[in-house]
Amino acid sequence: MKLKRLIPEIILFIFSLLICIGSFTFFSACQVHDDTIMACHWAQNAVTALGALLSVISLAAIVIPDRKIKAGLELSATLTAVLTALIPGIVINVCMMNSMRCVSTFRPFTILFASLAAVAALLSAVLNLKRKEK
Repeated sequence: MKLKRLIPEIILFIFSLLICIGSFTFFSACQVHDDTIMACHWAQNAVTALGALLSVISLAAIVIPDRKIKAGLELSATLTAVLTALIPGIVINVCMMNSMRCVSTFRPFTILFASLAAVAALLSAVLNLKRKEK
């Protein structure tokens, strides 16, 4: 298998790892204040879990040689990435103040990288479906 054909899948894997690791490290939501767990904490946990799922799906798409199975995995990754982008602010509400970390950092990061992951997954699925069998 040529490395050139794996580029969209590798890009998807990188974006997935960024979502998974970044959501609880350098782009995390608000911290627990006075033993009060805010909704943005649960949004962060959901994004981290979906990022881990995206990472596993994209890694499987890199390893599995069958193009139809790859396309199916990538279509599921597309839907998972879209759901990930919808988590902060739509599925789970985050803080209302623009100065809070979950609004100023976590939500834009999640939307950006999940959208990029969705585009990479969809592109990879289309390329795998168009590719000829050998």
